[in-house]
Amino acid sequence: MKRLFLGRSILIPYLLIAAVAIARLTFNHPSNLIPVLSVLLFFGACRPEREFGIAVLGLIGLDVFITTHHYGFKLAPDQALTWMWYLVAVNLGAFALSKTISMRRMVGSTLLVAVSFFLVSNFSVWVEWQMYPKTTAGLESCYIAALPFFRNSLMAELICSVLLFGLAKISQNLIVSWRLRRAVS
Repeated sequence: MKRLFLGRSILIPYLLIAAVAIARLTFNHPSNLIPVLSVLLFFGACRPEREFGIAVLGLIGLDVFITTHHYGFKLAPDQALTWMWYLVAVNLGAFALSKTISMRRMVGSTLLVAVSFFLVSNFSVWVEWQMYPKTTAGLESCYIAALPFFRNSLMAELICSVLLFGLAKISQNLIVSWRLRRAVS
């Protein structure tokens, strides 16, 4: 499948970012079921690089609000890693999925961004927080404790990516088919 063409609607990727933001504000999501990274992959595949800052800064602002107002915590240095992974996801979408999209590329990109985020963010938790001993066994315990959240997150990211890219491809084919029928008539 070639680059996604979503008709005249440039709003779909923005609406998806807004939907993720609303879901994060509305639902208590301790099980990590909100697919932020796959929506950013989709945004990167559909929109030009000059617009990436809008999506990423919007999600960073939301994170700051949720952390400081909803949870009442101070911002911690490990949150910068989450924000860096927002950039990784949107740029990976542009790099790997903006020109040619295949099921293999889409699933591979989703797995890459989700697994790397799991590894880096949990390593950061182990380093930054005093929850685990600073030993190999402590790092292992940190990763093991995070596995149920990772399973849920990975499933949400994969399902969302398949749906987003699949529905976009179906709608793209319908638009092309409609235009061909209209041109023939």
